[in-house]
Parts: sequence; C-alpha cells; structure tokens
Amino acid sequence: MQTTYTEATLVIEYIINNGQQLHFDTQHYIYHSGDLCNHIYVISEGKVITHRVMEDGKEFNTKLLGRHSIFGSTTLFCGRKTHSLSARVKEAAIVYSMSKNQFEEAILNDEVLKYEWLLWVQNENEKNEYLIRDVYTLGKTGAFYSILIKLANTYGVQVDDRILINVDLTNHELANFCNVTRESVNRMLSYLKKENIVSVQHKRITIHDLDYLKKSINCENCPLSICRIE
Repeated sequence: MQTTYTEATLVIEYIINNGQQLHFDTQHYIYHSGDLCNHIYVISEGKVITHRVMEDGKEFNTKLLGRHSIFGSTTLFCGRKTHSLSARVKEAAIVYSMSKNQFEEAILNDEVLKYEWLLWVQNENEKNEYLIRDVYTLGKTGAFYSILIKLANTYGVQVDDRILINVDLTNHELANFCNVTRESVNRMLSYLKKENIVSVQHKRITIHDLDYLKKSINCENCPLSICRIE
C-alpha cells in the first residue's frame, strides 16, 4: 500500500513557487554524469530514474523518483561539483528547477527551511546506506525482494488484499536496480509467479504476499521514510 511520511514540504513549496517550470519528454536526460551541478529540481508530475554507468558499461539504477522528489545539486556549500549520476525521464515530467546559488542563499537566510533541509538530507543518507547494504549483502534474490518491497512502499496501491505497484517496469529496469542480469530477474519473477507471491500484467507487478518477501530477507521493518525507492 502507498505509505505516507514527512516530506520536506516547505523546501518543495519554495522551489516550486520560485523556480522555473520545465517540461521533459520520456527518455530525455535532465543531466548526465559529469555535468556541472548547477541546479536543484523538484518533480511536479512524471517519473525520473537516476542511474550510474559502471566501469563495465552496465547501468545501476539508484532511484525511481516521483511527485515531490528532490534531486540534482543536493550537496550544498561545496563549491564547484559535477554530477555523479545521470537523471533520465521515465514518464513525461514537469520539473521545477532552481539555481544552486539561489537555493543556498535561501537556506542560509531561513531557519525553518534550513532545519527542514537538514532533516531531508539525514533521511536521504539513511536511505543510501540501506540501499548499499541491500544490494551488496543480501545476494541477488534478497536485493530483488528488497526492491519489490521499496516499490510497494513508494508506489503501491491497495487492491483488495493485494498491492499493485502503480508504475510500468520492465525486467531490464528491475535488473538495473538490483545490479543483476535481466535473465536473473526473469528467473526470480517466474518463481514468485509460480508460487503466487506476485503476478505481472502489462508491465505492472501486483504483490500477493508481501510478508513472504519480508520474511525471506529478514526484514527489519525499517521506517517507511527510509524503505522507499525515491
């Protein structure tokens, strides 16, 4: 089911009210790895995938960002920096952009914005720590199950006793979130479908037994503000 958590509401409102509205088509890149970090962004509509290209040329997806997600130049007061990730539009998006300099000035001059920003940064750091742990310590199957749980927490919609992940996802995209091959995802999904743990229709996954996924990876029931994919 879709869950609620405390957003950086005032930060989001500030960027939307004072930033520039931009429209991006599907598969358009908002920025590439290596580009200068000059702007911070908030999504109003659509979805964006952030990813890193590894040394072997394989993509590793880090986040699937949706409405009110903050991304871009989120490391402030560090001088000239470049993006370590690329941001590609998955679903046609409306995004608000603000220069990093303007946002830094706002943070310095508004104590409420500053406090909310620090909470957001702390939460993002915790999400990144759990992401690294899951990918590199749970094995292929555990990492995949963890991604399904995060997708359910972020984009899940309750339908009777099931959870529909309300976003189209290819097996290739899922593989890139788990740092595994598409063939591995095919096998794991086939097993879950055979056991009636999940079903897939038109690129949308429905989870029938979320507890099975959680028990399989000894889920610690992390706060829902952390166990998310955005």
